[in-house]
Amino acid sequence: MARKEKVDRVLEQRLDDFEREMFLLKIAYEKYFSGIDKVEPLRDREALRRTVRDLIQVPIMATSQKFRMRTLRARYNTLDLYLNRNMNLIERGEHPKFKFRADLTEQKRARDDLAGAERALQLDDARKKREREDAAFRQIYEHYIEARRKCGQSTDLEFDSVKKALRTQVRTIKSTYKCNSVKFRVTVEDGKARLKAVPQR
Repeated sequence: MARKEKVDRVLEQRLDDFEREMFLLKIAYEKYFSGIDKVEPLRDREALRRTVRDLIQVPIMATSQKFRMRTLRARYNTLDLYLNRNMNLIERGEHPKFKFRADLTEQKRARDDLAGAERALQLDDARKKREREDAAFRQIYEHYIEARRKCGQSTDLEFDSVKKALRTQVRTIKSTYKCNSVKFRVTVEDGKARLKAVPQR
């Protein structure tokens, strides 16, 4: 079996944030180009430039993360060219959306498009949250199964069944203790592996 590549989780979060910043910057500029917002989002654009500069300095060891960084940089360069091209059209007075800023139909269409984009972003955020939760549950499950194996207990437990039980426990503990999150740890008591839930404030 091929050895699983070690991924830098902190870097992975930074790459997620980079991708999100790009998406939000494009939405902000589309609002500006469409006349919904009157001020160019220069601060957001400069913040994204700083993000890129900082990430370029980070040594990346995992092949998958190197590939993702290259892909995101290519997307950033494409976005940067797109924004420069539109800003040049505006400066020359040739940008089509700027010529018809007073057109309410165009503005409504733009708002609808942006609402769709924002819904897509929310769905994407929810998907990434589920993926992070699944990865965390998978790690807990693997540690638990390994502990059971060492204790001579049965390891015939399906991941989905364990995950479902843990999620139910998380909801119950959050409701009972009014906590923000729940951390699980594997312990061995009386020669048996157990999962313990710890409320996190």
